[in-house]
Amino acid sequence: MGYRGNEELGEPEKILLLMHNLSLVNREIAWTSLEMANNASISENDLISTLKQLEGRGYIRSFNDADGARKYYLTGMGIIKISTEFT
Repeated sequence: MGYRGNEELGEPEKILLLMHNLSLVNREIAWTSLEMANNASISENDLISTLKQLEGRGYIRSFNDADGARKYYLTGMGIIKISTEFT
């Protein structure tokens, strides 16, 4: 496949890359959609739609923390997916 620049990535892949760069790879360091949206300077509503797609594909998981906040993190499959974009 070869390296593709960040500007060539689709929106779902950009979100996977963001999560990978932030090391959101387990429940202990998962972030809310608002935290990710603020970091990426995108609307939370658009982000949530993309997160739902990614979760449906098995690339991320979500859960509600003790305070009821929905948090997200990459799965092994998500890490592999984004890694293959750059190899």
